[in-house]
Amino acid sequence: MKKSEIKNKIGGNRVSAYNKKRLMIGFIIIVLLFTTLLFRVAYLQVVKGDKLAEMADSMQKIDSAILPTRGQIYDANRKPIAETVKIYKLYGYTNNLYKSSELKEAEKNSNLKEMCKITKVPEKEMKKKFTGVDNLAVLASGLDQKQVDKLEKKFGAQIVVKTESRRIYPNKQMASQIIGNVDGNMVGRSGIESKYNEELTGTKGRAIKTADSQGNTLSGSRSKLYKPRDGYNVITTIDEVIQNYTEEALEEGMKKTKAESINCIVMNPKTGDVLAVARTPGYDPNSPNKPIDNEENKKFQKLSLKDKNEYLSNMWSIPAVSSDYEPGSTFKLLVAAAAIDSGAATEKTEYYCNGTKNVDGVTLHCWGAAHGKQNLKEAVGNSCNPAMATVALDMGSEKLYRYMNLFGLNDRTNIDLPGETSSIIKKKTDLTSVDLATTGYGHGLAITPIQILTAVNSLGNDGWLMKPRIVSKIEDKNGKTIKEFKKKKVRQVISKKTADEMRDIMEYYVREAGGTIAYIPGYRVGGKTGTAYIAEDGKYSSDTIASFVGMAPMDDPEVSIIVIVNRSKKANFGATAAGPIMREILEKTLEYKGVERKYSEEEKSKISDKKIKVPDVTNINSNRAKAIIKSNGFNYIITPDNGDDSSFNVIDQYPKAGTELPKGSTVYIYKE
Repeated sequence: MKKSEIKNKIGGNRVSAYNKKRLMIGFIIIVLLFTTLLFRVAYLQVVKGDKLAEMADSMQKIDSAILPTRGQIYDANRKPIAETVKIYKLYGYTNNLYKSSELKEAEKNSNLKEMCKITKVPEKEMKKKFTGVDNLAVLASGLDQKQVDKLEKKFGAQIVVKTESRRIYPNKQMASQIIGNVDGNMVGRSGIESKYNEELTGTKGRAIKTADSQGNTLSGSRSKLYKPRDGYNVITTIDEVIQNYTEEALEEGMKKTKAESINCIVMNPKTGDVLAVARTPGYDPNSPNKPIDNEENKKFQKLSLKDKNEYLSNMWSIPAVSSDYEPGSTFKLLVAAAAIDSGAATEKTEYYCNGTKNVDGVTLHCWGAAHGKQNLKEAVGNSCNPAMATVALDMGSEKLYRYMNLFGLNDRTNIDLPGETSSIIKKKTDLTSVDLATTGYGHGLAITPIQILTAVNSLGNDGWLMKPRIVSKIEDKNGKTIKEFKKKKVRQVISKKTADEMRDIMEYYVREAGGTIAYIPGYRVGGKTGTAYIAEDGKYSSDTIASFVGMAPMDDPEVSIIVIVNRSKKANFGATAAGPIMREILEKTLEYKGVERKYSEEEKSKISDKKIKVPDVTNINSNRAKAIIKSNGFNYIITPDNGDDSSFNVIDQYPKAGTELPKGSTVYIYKE
């Protein structure tokens, strides 16, 4: 080969200057990109490493709230009156259970019938769920553990069961206004549920784990569990048995009086403990968003949303603390006590009633015929308006108002219930002589039922005013006391001597005067009735509020009661409308508490030897059964008696209900 040919061949393989330049630029770009990538990686790893690791961790971390169990509410005897229970919701794979074409007709029907049998869901309703568009469908809710066990045994993997918490009220409408209710998020809306919501709610827990996109825990990851703190339990002073007596008496009273509503409070005058609070009509807190009565519910459903909310708010309210009323003649007890204690009068101070009293040109009338000459004790017994007007005028506004303040009538009682309202009392500076006179017999002012009963309680407690109490203790789930609410003396309102005299006046009223309808043989009962016309549009209407405040036994008071009957259609006066209700509650409560009857010789001679019927006490709580037997004049023996004092359900009795026996005979009550 020639040199020129060789030279040309070699020159043809050489990189041209242009290509060489392009290669160099490409190389530089690659180096720059690689350098930039290195710096970026270094930046992300070193500078932003912690932040990015934290972000990655948060994306993989699942933080779930663990809800606490709401605390229980108990009566004074530790019986649950509001509790949280676990219930179960049932889901089923309907293709496997019913819809699959591979299933024989007999299998489909068998699954349907067995599912209905266990869940108690009607067959027509269950079939609709089985044939719906969803494969995994909700078949039933509110199931208990026994039902779930049967379902899982029968259907296995064809069903899914999820756990829920539900607030239940085992006694339904019993003490519903006092206990209150919760909303769908288990937050208290009224009553004790609202007042102690924070304590009952507890504290949420947390479950933290690192998981993949499907929610599966990553291998080697750590999980953290912060357990919830369950809500505390609230122990009330309410006695379930006394509460039942009260509500039964109010229901019977509604039938007899045809009243618009009846309210009642039962207390221990020495401690301030509230033993029962009731009103009619009530409601069922298990279904708090509708009235119990079907006819009333039909009317309710037609209301506007605003009117429905107002209706429910009123239905859930507690008139014993949230509504004030004109007390009428029950207020005469406090006026008489103030007069005696201040020295403005004695039990024997005399007054004259000719049926009216003229005050500054205004004629004030007595409720009935003229009473003539009478002392203070007789004036209270006669419920004489002119006499008590004179007592107030003799005392003067300064003294009377001082005692009204001492009795707590210008202050809330601060009972541990929501919605307590204030009294409506004219300012002392605005008081005319007529106002002062009418105040003497309980007209022209408005106070709450809890205020007047708390004040009257001081007459049965040697003059000491006690703070009303409805919750005695807050405990954790293990029974450890978190907070205790001890009985509290507010102040001494009147002297012990005055209190003794007032108890004598109260007993005289029931034994010999206008309150004999509340007389109970063997018990020293005291009290006072009240009747006041309801003010509407600035004037009094013909409708009345009839009330009776009572206490027993007057030598050592253990129970005090106020009954208020609103707009009665059958009986307009305190004695006839409220008296029988008060007597029934008082007698049963005294018997239940084991207060012994002490018959006078006169009472013993009047006791009939005729036989009386044995009451039916089967299938009820033993505490209530004992009280019913005692209130009917019988003794009881528990069999078998194994020394266990806890309550039980009575399964049988001897003699049987309806058997006639002499008073004092023994009834045997049987337990399992």
